[in-house]
Amino acid sequence: MGETVAKRSRRCELIQNLRFPDRLSRIFDKLPECTFAFGLEQPTGPTMQSTEITFDNFAETGGLFTEMLRARYRHFVQLRRWNLPNVRGLEFDQYDTPESIYCTVHEEKRVLGGFRMTPTTAQCMTTSYMLRDAQLGLLPGLPSNVLDHSAPQDAAIWEVSRFFVEDTLSARDRMDVRGHLERGLTRLAQEWNISAFLCITSVTAALLMRRARLSITSAGPRFEAGGEICQAYHLTVDAKGQRSDANAA
Repeated sequence: MGETVAKRSRRCELIQNLRFPDRLSRIFDKLPECTFAFGLEQPTGPTMQSTEITFDNFAETGGLFTEMLRARYRHFVQLRRWNLPNVRGLEFDQYDTPESIYCTVHEEKRVLGGFRMTPTTAQCMTTSYMLRDAQLGLLPGLPSNVLDHSAPQDAAIWEVSRFFVEDTLSARDRMDVRGHLERGLTRLAQEWNISAFLCITSVTAALLMRRARLSITSAGPRFEAGGEICQAYHLTVDAKGQRSDANAA
C-alpha cells in the first residue's frame, strides 16, 4: 500500500509542476495505477509490413506462407464461398508451385492481404497458368473465351492471381494494405524484369485498383464465377509514381 501511495504522490506532484488544472489532477488520481512518461514515444502495436515469399527463402518464410494459405481460405472459401481446393483450413491449388512468387502484407504473423504471381512461361505437368489453362478448356469453372487474344507465353509477362485484402479491416487499414501490395507489385516487376501482368479478378476489385497507381484495362469479356462478376485484365504499374509515394511516406 505504501508503494502505491508513493507512486500516486509522485504523479500528483508531476501534474502540479506541469501546472495542470486541479480538476485534471483529480481525474488522473482516479486512473488505474500506471506510470506516465511525458515527452516519450508511447508503445505502438505491430507494424504493417510486406514480405516476398519464394521457395528459395522458404526456410525463413514457411510459417508466413502457411498463414497466407489460411488467410486465403478465410477470404475465398469461407467468405466468398468459392469452390476451391482446400485441406485443414488451407486454400491452395495446382498453381502454388516453386515457379510462383508471393507478396504478403502482415502484422507479425497475422496476414492482412497478398497476391500470387506466376510467369506465363510456367509449366508443371499438364498445367501452365490459370488464364492459359482456362483458354485451353482445362478449367471448367472458367470460360474458354476468358481472354480476347491468345494467352501469351513470355518471360516478361506474368499472371497475378489470388489478390486479396482482409475484409475485417477498417477502410483506412484496407487502403494501407492495398498500398503495400501495389508497391510490392512494382518492386517485383523491377526485380524480375516484368513488363506487364495479366490478372483475373472481380470487377469490384478492379475498380479499387484503378483508384491507385495501377493501370488496368480489360483483356476479355465479363463472366460470373463464384457468385461474382469477374474479368481478365491487363495490368501495368506506374513505377515513377510508386517511388514518389514511397519517398513521401
